[in-house]
Amino acid sequence: MNFHMHLKWRSIGYKLFILFFVSMSASIVLMGYLSYHKANDIISSKVSQVAWQTVQQADRRLELMMNEYVNRSLLVFGNKEIQKGVIGQYRDSYDQSYNNQQISQFLSNLVNVKNDTLSIYILGERSASYRFANGGFTELPVASKEQQSEDWYRQIRAADGRVVWYGIRTPLVKSNTDEIQKPVFVLGRSIKNFDNLDQTLGILLMEFDPAPIQEFLSEVDFQAHGTTYIVDNQNTIMADANGTQNMRPSGIKLPTANSGYLTDTVEGEDAMVVYDQLTINDWRLVGVAPIHNLVSDSREIGFYTIYLVIGFSLVAIALALLVAKQIHRPVRVLLWSMRRAREGDFDVQIIDERSDEFGVLNRSFNIMVSRIKELIDEVYVQKLLKKEIQLKMMASQINAHFLYNTLDSIHWIARIHKVDEISTMIFGLSKYLRISLSEGNDFVTVRESAELLESYLAIQKVRYQDKFLVTMQIDPALLNYRVLKFVFQPLVENAIYHGLENKRGSGRLNIRWIKEDHILFFEVEDDGIGIEELKLLELEEAMFREDGNGEQHFALRNINSQIKLTYGKEFGLFMESTAGVGTKVTLILPLR
Repeated sequence: MNFHMHLKWRSIGYKLFILFFVSMSASIVLMGYLSYHKANDIISSKVSQVAWQTVQQADRRLELMMNEYVNRSLLVFGNKEIQKGVIGQYRDSYDQSYNNQQISQFLSNLVNVKNDTLSIYILGERSASYRFANGGFTELPVASKEQQSEDWYRQIRAADGRVVWYGIRTPLVKSNTDEIQKPVFVLGRSIKNFDNLDQTLGILLMEFDPAPIQEFLSEVDFQAHGTTYIVDNQNTIMADANGTQNMRPSGIKLPTANSGYLTDTVEGEDAMVVYDQLTINDWRLVGVAPIHNLVSDSREIGFYTIYLVIGFSLVAIALALLVAKQIHRPVRVLLWSMRRAREGDFDVQIIDERSDEFGVLNRSFNIMVSRIKELIDEVYVQKLLKKEIQLKMMASQINAHFLYNTLDSIHWIARIHKVDEISTMIFGLSKYLRISLSEGNDFVTVRESAELLESYLAIQKVRYQDKFLVTMQIDPALLNYRVLKFVFQPLVENAIYHGLENKRGSGRLNIRWIKEDHILFFEVEDDGIGIEELKLLELEEAMFREDGNGEQHFALRNINSQIKLTYGKEFGLFMESTAGVGTKVTLILPLR
């Protein structure tokens, strides 16, 4: 028997093969996918932490460089000759010339200590300004109004002596020549009067060669061909390795944390971003490296995972074929036996002693076939019983119609002979029986239940005359809802027989049908003899006892049980009574 004959596409074996193969293959692919991505995430996390530590170490080196710039600015800030020259406190022109020589020598020495200082501008607001650039010293007029109105000038002045960093950019002080000004690393701070620190004498601008910082940024190595740059608190690039991105937005939204790493899309590709904030200002050193460069080692894991998935998929095919074949064989035996039974052979039996679920199915099939054979033998008897029941039902309906006609005849005879009490009772009884029987239905409308009570009370009024006064109130919205038929009249009957009949004098019987949301409250209240407390407890216990025996309190227990079985345990009867005062019974059931 070849494979196509054994596993047709409509057979359970073929479907099981497909199910097992797809589920096992999907599981293998999913495990491979998750394993690869987990390994990739671990590698990415480790590489990110290493890159983060690299940036933090580089951050310390950058701060050393910037602190050195700050120290140089402090030397200029605290020079007494510069203070004297900016204020203009000279005895004569010789004193002024000598002071300028001292300033020139001081600035020359400061610049010659390291060759990275390109220009120093001291823009005074009192007497004079100074410039030291390209090895030459020049005395200048005080800062012009145009210079003082510049944003950078106001920022430095507002910093009140603190250093203001401007990063790598074109010089802030415009040159009078037409030559292109090269980018410089700029810082500035205001110059204070040592005799009165609240007075600002001018500002100091220092321009440094950007090459050391750019070289430093290019040396930060992530081993992933990444880029490093410095950004301010607005994510504007203040310095980068090649000078192409200076003063441009970085395009990366960094978190508010001082240090950390994240992944983001940079220039259209996923990248790892590490950052660390400098302690000297609010700048951050940022490193960006493409993710695929960082996790290049994980590609080998990916290829290895693919090979494993292919190998395990081949194993899954073989296992799926084996399992499908083992499961399909007992199914074919069961199908063959069922086909025999369908053709009328109910003596067929499966001889296969299996201990698994198929064994249970085979034994159940054998029992079922034997039972069907027995039931077929009983069908004829059941048909006879059914006919007998139908005849009895027809007889019952005939008896009911005969009873209605007889009572109607008595009613009219009583009317002819003017015996009104008999006429009223017979008419009420006839109407009561008609609604009670209601063609065998267990449910009637609230309107029909109210008519049944009115018929019953009409009969009782003839018997008791003026023994009690009845008032019935019913919410019109309730009339068309269907309720159980035989749960209302017994409550009224109990109120009359056990509450009002033994009362001295006349009594009162109030019947209320109340609708609240989708709940019906049926209240029967009398001012009869009431119930003593112990007797009331006994009644309540009997009503809620599910295994009660005997006929004591049978009516109330039966009604309560019927309601709970029909509508649920939260509905039923509730009693309130005081001896010598009266009794109130409330029936609660849902409206459907």
